[in-house]
Amino acid sequence: MSTKLKTWSSKDRQKYLNDLKKTTYDVLVIGGGITGAGVLRECGLKGLKAALIEKDDFAFGTSSKSTRLAHGGVRYILNLEFGLVSEETRERDWLRDAYPNMARPVPIIYANYSLIEAIIMALFFKVYDALAGFGNYRNSRHINKKNIKRLEPNLMIPGLHSGTLLYECIINDARLTLEVIKEGVILGATAVNYAKANKIISKGKGAVGVEVVDRETNETFIISAKTIVNATGPWTDLLMPKGTKPLIRPAKGIHIAVKRESIGNVSGLYVKSTVDKRGVFLLAHGEFTHIGTTDTDYRGDLNECYTNNLEYEYFKGIINHCFPDAKFAPEDLLGSYAGSRPLVIEPGVSADKTSRREYISEVMPGFFVIAGGKLTIFRAMAEKLLTFAEKKKAVTVQKSKSLCSKTPFTLGITRKEWDIMIGGNPTIRGLKLDEKTTEHVYQNYGRGGIILLESIKKDPSLKQKIADGQPNIWAELDYALDYEQVTHVKDFLLRRTDLSLHQRGNHDELGRKIAARMAQRLGWDKNRAEREVSDYVTLAFKNKFFLKKTVTKSTARGG
Repeated sequence: MSTKLKTWSSKDRQKYLNDLKKTTYDVLVIGGGITGAGVLRECGLKGLKAALIEKDDFAFGTSSKSTRLAHGGVRYILNLEFGLVSEETRERDWLRDAYPNMARPVPIIYANYSLIEAIIMALFFKVYDALAGFGNYRNSRHINKKNIKRLEPNLMIPGLHSGTLLYECIINDARLTLEVIKEGVILGATAVNYAKANKIISKGKGAVGVEVVDRETNETFIISAKTIVNATGPWTDLLMPKGTKPLIRPAKGIHIAVKRESIGNVSGLYVKSTVDKRGVFLLAHGEFTHIGTTDTDYRGDLNECYTNNLEYEYFKGIINHCFPDAKFAPEDLLGSYAGSRPLVIEPGVSADKTSRREYISEVMPGFFVIAGGKLTIFRAMAEKLLTFAEKKKAVTVQKSKSLCSKTPFTLGITRKEWDIMIGGNPTIRGLKLDEKTTEHVYQNYGRGGIILLESIKKDPSLKQKIADGQPNIWAELDYALDYEQVTHVKDFLLRRTDLSLHQRGNHDELGRKIAARMAQRLGWDKNRAEREVSDYVTLAFKNKFFLKKTVTKSTARGG
């Protein structure tokens, strides 16, 4: 299978904006998170002319702030949401097959603290396997303390009885969101970041378009569409008609990132907090570990959601309880991220008990809203939305394209296919890249990684690492500029890659290196490059809350 990739660059931004201004779309999607991305892809697969606008960067909100798992939501069985769990597990298994380099099976040990809990959880996970149609990578199984010690030799939870070994799929949420949008672009859609929807334009009783402001130039214009979809997650209520009852209950979820060696975990764990008994994941991402998440009501600025020291202390207690020899301290932190989940309001129900079911509704003729749900079921949500819109006669789908939703991803590739393509490509073989780099490229770029690696032939300097201790190479920036609509330095460092998350300090230096290359490629002047660095460093610092008490902002830039 050849690699099909369409140029999608901020250099062509004006062209994309002109297309938005002069075209009447079958569907206009507002929101560049995973939900909106899924709708855009679904429209492309079903032959609908579609566009997507995002007020910030793609995956700016919830879709770059998750636990990075495609999973079935084991805990929702306790809420008796069997249908949701069944759907999520089956969508997880579809994604694993449809995009194998992106959704990869990972073993996770769920800790049991007593014999009674072990018996209950064994039955519990059998139900989980059954709801998945026994289609998981491997079915769950009970493991005793001896086998836990073999799998996780540094784990020393006081009172641990046994565990359950379960497989879910690890992902990179921001990159998955981007790849889903790219799939829509490959299928003919237009997608633009930093284009904010100001208000819905109506005519008679129905919606006919959206007033948009280009946040790069402050130009205001109108996009015409037969059907408009509000897929803005936590920001959903801001686009709803005046007088509409609030729909969204934002819930804050935070994560921290550390070097895996500073804790000592081998793979994935699900353990309980000693404070409130809430379950928390510790997941290995290569040489790093991500710990999360919390689930609390959030009433702050949706655009300014960050981790604080109190939340870190909560995780610190869990880590040191499970890995006492780690003696985990603030010095071990690399970064953090926090986001607000768009839970649909259920009066009288706590945030962690609120259903993760999606909400789909026609607000007025031609204007639909889709909210709630989970990252794992983005495809199913998009399919349901278009089916609902078709019933409302808002869209027309050709029968020949009505069953194509589960089409595999264009850029998805199996490990076997990747090894054959790399082995049979003398250009890439001659690069002599280290195994960690090629594995990183495989996981994050799939078939696009072949194009990325082949670009090094023209410029051998692109094989150099961007930052010490991280697998990213300079070819990734050029690839992102050509095929991933990187508009700002922060887009590349915070969402196209994990470079910012996994680097503790030296962010001024990192930002300047990226800005220099982007200035060369995009024609920025010195003032623009300086603004880009300043904007990035400010954001990086907000995600490094643990530096605030010990260094000033200026010294944080240096390390």
